[in-house]
Amino acid sequence: MVRIWRTFLIGLGLTLGLALGAREAAAHPHVWIDLRTNVVMDDQGRVSAIAQEWLFDPIYSAYVLGGMDPQSDKARKALDDLLAESMANLREYDYFMRVRADGERLSLDDARDASAEMRGDRMLYRFTVPVADPKDPRGHDLDVAVFDPTYYIEMLHLEGDVIAFQGGKTAGCGARIIEPAPDMDAIALAQSLDRDAAADDTLGAQFAETVIITCQ
Repeated sequence: MVRIWRTFLIGLGLTLGLALGAREAAAHPHVWIDLRTNVVMDDQGRVSAIAQEWLFDPIYSAYVLGGMDPQSDKARKALDDLLAESMANLREYDYFMRVRADGERLSLDDARDASAEMRGDRMLYRFTVPVADPKDPRGHDLDVAVFDPTYYIEMLHLEGDVIAFQGGKTAGCGARIIEPAPDMDAIALAQSLDRDAAADDTLGAQFAETVIITCQ
C-alpha cells in the first residue's frame, strides 16, 4: 500500500547533473533509489553521523555505464567521476538528508568515506555524513529523512530493512520507519510533471520516509 504510487509514476530520467538528451519522459520520479541507513554513535551516546547506501535502479545504472564492462578500468573511472560530481552537487542540498532534533534541522558537515561500485546491474553509493552538533537521543527527539526535494528521484528504504547502529555507545538504541502518506494533490502533481518541469522543492518531503531514533 505504501509504495502503490510506483505503479503509475513511470518515467526515465537522470539527476545529479546528467541528462538524457532528447529522450522524453512523463511524471515524476525518474530515478529510483533503494536506501539503507546506519546511525553512527559516538562514545558519549550521541548521534554523530548518518551513513548511507544508495542502490540505483538498473536503467539509470546502465546509462551511467553506457555499455561498458562493469569490471573495466574505464567503467571504474566513470563511476569515480560521477561520484565526485554527485558529492559536490549534493553538498548544497545536505546530501538530500534532513536530520532534526526536537523539530529543528541540524547542520551537516562534508560527507566522508564516499565510494561507488556496481552491485550486479545496479550502481551503489556509500558515504557518511557527519552531524555538525551531535545530539543524544536520550534527551532529544531525533529523526532523519532522505529525499530529493523535487521528487525527481524516489528514495525509499529496502522493504523490511532494519535501521542499524554503529560506533560507540549504541546499547538500548533503536529506530523505526514512518512511511510517507502523500495526499492526492501531491500524487497528482507528481504525475503531471515531465522530465524538464520545475517541481516545487517541497514535493519530495511528502513522499519521504522518516526514521525515528530512540535510545533508552
